[in-house]
Amino acid sequence: MSFRLLCKVCGKNYSLKTNHWRCVSCNRPLNLVTELPRCDQFDQLVEKNERGIWRYKRLIPFSEESVSLGEGNTPVVEMKDEGAKLKLEYFSPTGSFKDRGAAVSVSRAKCIGVRSIVEDSSGNAGIAAAAYAARASIRARIYVPKDAPLAKRVMIRACGADVVECESRKDASARAVGELKENELYIGHTWDPFYIEGMKTVAFELFESKCIPDAVMIPVASGTLFLGLFKGFLELNELGFLDKIPKFYAVQGESCAPLYEAMYGPIRAIRGSALADGLRIDAPPRKEEILNAIRKTSGEVLTVNDDEIIGALKDLYKKGIIVEPTSATAYAAFKRGKDLKNENVLIPMTGTGIKTVDKISKLFIF
Repeated sequence: MSFRLLCKVCGKNYSLKTNHWRCVSCNRPLNLVTELPRCDQFDQLVEKNERGIWRYKRLIPFSEESVSLGEGNTPVVEMKDEGAKLKLEYFSPTGSFKDRGAAVSVSRAKCIGVRSIVEDSSGNAGIAAAAYAARASIRARIYVPKDAPLAKRVMIRACGADVVECESRKDASARAVGELKENELYIGHTWDPFYIEGMKTVAFELFESKCIPDAVMIPVASGTLFLGLFKGFLELNELGFLDKIPKFYAVQGESCAPLYEAMYGPIRAIRGSALADGLRIDAPPRKEEILNAIRKTSGEVLTVNDDEIIGALKDLYKKGIIVEPTSATAYAAFKRGKDLKNENVLIPMTGTGIKTVDKISKLFIF
């Protein structure tokens, strides 16, 4: 198995061990290209004695010194009366899907001898980075917006990371890269191509469990899970194990919907989506990649507002699905989507509601 790191815009190649977090020539995101082998069965690429994402270590770079907390292998729950399946990513070690990406990014940092990592996050990615850095005995500095949920900020600090509170999500991102020191590695999930390598393992798990959907609906901010799932399905297709890639639906909150506006124009009446606090990236670096995946699969971008999020959240809790408000956005879009009722739809439940208990208590009026 071989991997190449390059900028697909200008064609410049980079060493897999580079500390550049974007292309130095055109400032665009870097991409990891996997040179896939020829094989007759997917089992030939699987570590049969492994569980979780490292079961697929032959398809992931820097897996020789993998840092793990048991991420991956999350359950799928079927909603038989609705035609949807929920993949419970909140069963991950730190309570969100971000553990998959952090495991690979921090494994790379460890393999290349980095002693300090930097991340910016509204919460979940920061907790994952802090936890996996602690596991690898690597220092971490996490930049967060000052209105990030208290529980998330507390957990980041509890893992031993330095927390830098910033005015906004945008400010957190700018300061993280602006204050980066020479001996530090920026693993910001909005830019890091290795993060996406962890996310693609969701597709491999679905394939092994014979659970390939007709469509996937994913909450999208920077799009790591969206692009990772898409890449995983693409690799399965290129290997000859999958004939058709599912339709991809991106879901955003009305108050911050750069993908929707890029495809369809401005939203006419914004009713607000403050509850989707994890979806506040107004200029995702990989926006064109996300839009291309949507177009290639005949998917769409959908938006939801706070009223729809609250309704979806209450429905999920009544079914025993304990998620945070951001995670409920895709389910809210599914409930409204008339064209999806006859399709087999997969919806990742991205983060646990336990981290947002303050918001949940207000919404449920306890």
